[in-house]
Amino acid sequence: MPVLDWIGREQVLHHDREVPFRILKPIKSLSVGNGAGNGNLLIHGDNLEALKALMPFYYGFIKCVYIDPPYNTGKEGWKYNDRVDSPKIREWLGKVVGPEAEDLCRHDKWLCMMYPRLRLLKDLLQNDGVIFVSIDDNEVNNLKILMDDIFGPSNFITQFIWNTEGHTDNQFQVKVNHEYVLAYAKTQETRLGYVVDPSTREDSNLWKGLAENSITKNGPGNPPSEVQLPLGFPCAVDRLDLPPSRIDHRFYQEVERQGYITREMTRKFSVVYPIRKDRMVSKAGKLSQKCRVYSGWANVKKLKAFIDNGCQPVQDRGDTLTFYISNRGVIYYKRERTRARSILSVLRNMGTTEQMRSELERQGIKFPYPKPKQLIKYLLRIGLVEDTGIVLDSFAGSGTTGQAVLELDKEDGGNRRFILVEMEDDVCELITRARLERVIKGYSFRGEKVEGTGGDFQYCELGPSLFDNGGTINKECTFADLAKYVYFTETKTALASRPSGCRLGECEGTAYYLIFEGVGSAKNVLNYNFLKRQVRYEDRRKVIYADKCLIDDDELADNNITFKQIPYSIRVF
Repeated sequence: MPVLDWIGREQVLHHDREVPFRILKPIKSLSVGNGAGNGNLLIHGDNLEALKALMPFYYGFIKCVYIDPPYNTGKEGWKYNDRVDSPKIREWLGKVVGPEAEDLCRHDKWLCMMYPRLRLLKDLLQNDGVIFVSIDDNEVNNLKILMDDIFGPSNFITQFIWNTEGHTDNQFQVKVNHEYVLAYAKTQETRLGYVVDPSTREDSNLWKGLAENSITKNGPGNPPSEVQLPLGFPCAVDRLDLPPSRIDHRFYQEVERQGYITREMTRKFSVVYPIRKDRMVSKAGKLSQKCRVYSGWANVKKLKAFIDNGCQPVQDRGDTLTFYISNRGVIYYKRERTRARSILSVLRNMGTTEQMRSELERQGIKFPYPKPKQLIKYLLRIGLVEDTGIVLDSFAGSGTTGQAVLELDKEDGGNRRFILVEMEDDVCELITRARLERVIKGYSFRGEKVEGTGGDFQYCELGPSLFDNGGTINKECTFADLAKYVYFTETKTALASRPSGCRLGECEGTAYYLIFEGVGSAKNVLNYNFLKRQVRYEDRRKVIYADKCLIDDDELADNNITFKQIPYSIRVF
């Protein structure tokens, strides 16, 4: 497999492990509704540090990631999502890459920026999760190799081509009217949602949850065989009376020599399929006598299963499958889907940037290049098989992903949740937050009331690191902060909910406890009273974190307890 190399690669290859854990600090005055209860988050801060801060809470919990990173066009004028030369990125590169950062070309900078972020995003995804990344021609080739390296080439789903349908009034000889969306699965467990491409014609059976087609199919992969249609086999018309096919015997001789039916044979002998070896007679919509038919087939095993089932519908991967004879004597299948899937690699009719910008202006928000919500909603329907799951966007920009989640939930009563991360100071609060509030509460435009979606979100800032440079726990650290961190570093799994007591949970036969009432508290002590009140003796093995332990080693061993002292035994992950 090709390996992408660039200046600074070695410095960022494992940088995701070196990023410190930061405390997420909710800002109640900037949150909307009861945001703390329902899980929608808007985080202001460097997305690399924000992703690391989310690890103890959401490791392996994210179902779908959509990101719209900088396209790195190299333009000097400020355009959000257009380049990777902001002061904050330059400062970060200087710290991580060192003096070499001054010599980096813009592609080196972009790769240094993206690699650790993609590594963390992969860790946050569920095993059946999926990630979508928007990009254009400037970095699409580098991104493909980068994601093959991180996610594995076998987990590549597709490279969508999004027909932007916007203005192409530019000076290029070729007017570019497309971008890309790369899609990767976390593992082979990933299944895509049941969606129908909006460009599908209105009269398509896909909208009805149906698929119908002939099952005659000739070629090397479909050797011909004879099938006997029984009395009572369904017909599409009440009455049918077709004579046996008249076929030159040399046709069968050539088929036997070749092993399958070729187009040349069909033309040479003027054959129409399927070949009827008997008279085909239908009365009241069913065969009134047996009829042998001959052809190469698609789905012949399923046809025989249908016949063996008394010509009653059969189930196939959750779909209902039936077969029937058309008015021309052709055998068709009808697949009735509870949910249809027709995903095309070229995305059309997904809205435009201009339309989304106009909608934002009606909200009183100016943002130059927002992705259209129709595009994001469609991608989320692909990434979320059900109407639940957490969606993460760590390059949130104006917040289109958040609006898409809120609108989808309103449309189908779903229970999706979003986590958005935005770094730019003058974007996160004044644009992203303001937009989400208007979408949730509704707004007025020229006297017309636009109804809100309802919902809420919690606004968070990135607080101080959980640990200082010497490994000491920050004084602002709460029990919930430390509990999530301890459980994550011990088990590499996220703590699903805040524990009611000191017992954090159990993983692979070991129960984990934390005694912590703040930095320096005299109550952070493992003693006999704690054992009596808090410890469950049915736990086979117990790991207990505390500042001090007043129980002797023999007693700890008798109770199958491993004591770990705070802060020295806490892994700085």
